[in-house]
Amino acid sequence: MGHLLRDSDAMTITIGAPELINGREGRRVLAEFYGELLGMRQFEPYGWLKLARRPPDEDCVAGRTTDGGSRLQLALDGDGWSDQRPPRWPDPEYPQQLHLDIVVPDAEAADKLVLGLGATLLKHQATFRTYADPAGHPFCLHPDQTLTGEGVRVQRLVFDCLSPRVLASFYQGFLGIESRLEDSPEWVVLDLDDDDLPNLAFQHARFPAARWPDPAYPAQLHVDYRFPDGAPAAMERAERHGAIRFPVPGNIYSDPAGHPFCL
Repeated sequence: MGHLLRDSDAMTITIGAPELINGREGRRVLAEFYGELLGMRQFEPYGWLKLARRPPDEDCVAGRTTDGGSRLQLALDGDGWSDQRPPRWPDPEYPQQLHLDIVVPDAEAADKLVLGLGATLLKHQATFRTYADPAGHPFCLHPDQTLTGEGVRVQRLVFDCLSPRVLASFYQGFLGIESRLEDSPEWVVLDLDDDDLPNLAFQHARFPAARWPDPAYPAQLHVDYRFPDGAPAAMERAERHGAIRFPVPGNIYSDPAGHPFCL
């Protein structure tokens, strides 16, 4: 693995959820949507609503063991959502901030599945399709006929930013990522070389940056990172490479492009 994220629950991607979607609790609707699409199961540690292919057992959740569970998890939460500026891709005034690139073995079957679960097709691209989930968050489905078994997975977590190379350099240093799969002024992909975690990608875009916790400039999605060397070492590494810590309780940071993340 070409990175420092080795723990169980190494990366949790939190997707902002509105209070209600079609009269139902928004985070439940999104949990059902992504759970069905990605083959993940729901669990609720300490009141959080999370998804994982292999949810941890009670001992792991309580911190009595570090064994078990999935290293990639999704969380559904109101933090990051704002009714003032919901995502409206491709309108840059209502930006997506981050989005998921998901690979599927069969594009037509996946299209039928996500539309049936409440997604909206936004654009049929040349080699992939862009949708909005039931809350409006964009995501992309990329067909890959070589996939077998569990198949569908998050292939990339994509960050919008002004300078992809600058932001990619920050995450390379912070996460200890060794190599780039693609590298251009408009598009950079970092190779985690890890079957459990998505690669990180950075694409050029102009939009109002997140200003967490200002609801007029919401983050939409954010990531929690866990490292085996603990939070203090990760905090020092993040700050050394250019992250800014928020003056609030908890280890909450902004990357150089304004995307918040937690340690």
